[in-house]
Amino acid sequence: MLCRRKIEFPPNVPTPSHSLIPRDVITDVYRAKELLSHVNSQAEKLLSMAEEKCEELQKKSALEFWERANAQLARWEREREEMCSSLEQYATLIVNRTIKQLLDETTEPQRLKALLKQLLENQIPDFNATLHCCSGELEYLKHHFSHHGASLWKLQPDDTITPQTLVLKTEEGDFCISWSAMLESFLKHSEER
Repeated sequence: MLCRRKIEFPPNVPTPSHSLIPRDVITDVYRAKELLSHVNSQAEKLLSMAEEKCEELQKKSALEFWERANAQLARWEREREEMCSSLEQYATLIVNRTIKQLLDETTEPQRLKALLKQLLENQIPDFNATLHCCSGELEYLKHHFSHHGASLWKLQPDDTITPQTLVLKTEEGDFCISWSAMLESFLKHSEER
């Protein structure tokens, strides 16, 4: 069985003037719905384009950042290498000056002893030769040979030889060694490193 019911609006709510919705309103609603759909589609496209542009800008910014960062790191590396090179040069200079000062403070007998040691290390001592030296150093050399074993070398004072220089004359030729030449050679070799 069918029953008929009536819906009543509450007394304080205004009632619609028409009981049916006009066709114009329905058409306007559909147009508005289509328009909203179109606008939403355009908005999504714009958002998508904006996101792509944003990603592109982020990639470009990251690339620029790393290019600048790599350039800065390369500059810092060059500066570090220059500093290390300078540091090595300064250290070598300080060491060479210190060694030169110590060698300059070496007494004459110690210098002669060092020259004699070098001469004996570089020459075979068991052959006849004449060791020429400055006249003022003859006594020291005699004393040295008497305390450190006899040598077949004859000592010969020579006033043309500068102090702290020894010349060993043999049949094959002469061998000259001097304190100043050793010092100069040492310092030159140290600077080349």
